Amino acid sequence: MSRCAPTTVTSRSILSRFSCDVTARLSTRPFTSSIFPLGGEPAKDHSALSWNEFLKYRTYRRGFQVASMGISGLAGIIVGWEYISTVNIDPTQMIFGFDPLLAMGAGLFVFTGFCALLGPLLGNFVFNFLVLRSRRIPFRLKEDLFLQHVRKNRVDPSYQSFANPVPDYYGEKITSLHGYRRWLRNCAAYRKKRDEFLKI
Repeated sequence: MSRCAPTTVTSRSILSRFSCDVTARLSTRPFTSSIFPLGGEPAKDHSALSWNEFLKYRTYRRGFQVASMGISGLAGIIVGWEYISTVNIDPTQMIFGFDPLLAMGAGLFVFTGFCALLGPLLGNFVFNFLVLRSRRIPFRLKEDLFLQHVRKNRVDPSYQSFANPVPDYYGEKITSLHGYRRWLRNCAAYRKKRDEFLKI
């Protein structure tokens, strides 16, 4: 390790000692993603999570959301039915101008739908807590990039037809890099059919 040569002047000695200390610290500090770029914002490190891992986690999250939707919807039916079974219904009195049985059935349907809509939120929370844990930030950064790619490469659905359907407009069925490349090929085939149709 090189040392700075001492100087005779006191001010120059202090300045050289300070510059030598700063140089030593910068030379021994490892390169990390926390270094700020010229724009003043922290650099985004996506190396902690590969694309295949991100797409796998994305598939797992979708499964958690669907499963929690079914469970919460079933719980809504059970709770709503338990409540309706304990209510004394007078068939001679209307509820909001409707037949009591019809009003109770509609209320059960609405309550079940509300519980089912809360399911994906619960599934997302469980997924973040059990599966992602410390990888939430890399997952969100990758998801932002993925959605940017999807918005950039997806097709215009205004020209869709039965013979030329839109290939997964939101990219929800992409589960791997191979699936992403296949999605890009399907988008290119859609555009080719659209251009051929417009030429006719």
